[in-house]
Amino acid sequence: MDIDKINAIIVDDEEQARDVFERLLQRTGDVNIIGKASNADDGLEMIISKNPDIAFLDVQMPGKDGFELVREMKKFNVKTTVVFVTAHIEYAVNALKVAAFDYLLKPVALDELKQTIDRFKNEKKQDLSSNKIDLLLEMLDKNDKICFNTRTGYIYISPKEIVYCQADVNYTEIFINKERKEVVTINIGKIEELLPKSNFHRLSRSHLINTNFLAKADRKTKTCELYKDNEKFVIPAPPKQIRLLEKLIHQG
Repeated sequence: MDIDKINAIIVDDEEQARDVFERLLQRTGDVNIIGKASNADDGLEMIISKNPDIAFLDVQMPGKDGFELVREMKKFNVKTTVVFVTAHIEYAVNALKVAAFDYLLKPVALDELKQTIDRFKNEKKQDLSSNKIDLLLEMLDKNDKICFNTRTGYIYISPKEIVYCQADVNYTEIFINKERKEVVTINIGKIEELLPKSNFHRLSRSHLINTNFLAKADRKTKTCELYKDNEKFVIPAPPKQIRLLEKLIHQG
């Protein structure tokens, strides 16, 4: 193994995506791929055990996403540099840039990947890698808004502001409070993919709720009650989903 090369791992839930990205990294001539993982938990274990220079992380993965993996890295005081690889430009791009990390948009172009590698080499020489995880997490917490397209333009909304989402054919109504509702031009399934899985639960084909605001679930009335700023929101919920929701909350 060439000790001058950069040691890297790839974390992506799609096998084809991992293989394609591995071949792309090999074409740069500057990287040793020392591991590949299909989920955040395996990726974290690999990062801790192999201590790579760079971890290329997919953002959107089943279970824990790429951002949650970074938070886990912080607990273990890991210094590995993170590069996010995503098909969704909505994911906190500004936060990633400000934090001096990088992101690559799928499908990844070879010249952009080479630029990322070159930038890493320059920063490594200047020893700029310290505290990057802290800075990234700080920026993600401050700038976690997602960009949604609307009928007339676009809007930025922080997931923690959202009480619930309601399907409207190919559109979705996003409820912030009793006075504010935003209509975005993507379906609720896509909304579910974009929002943090740890805080949002799909009650039905029509409703997606933020469990941080959940106060009551009633199998008899088949409803869930959400509260935000002393305002009550009553959402219809099948008993089966109420039981599943209860199980998920207890597990958490």
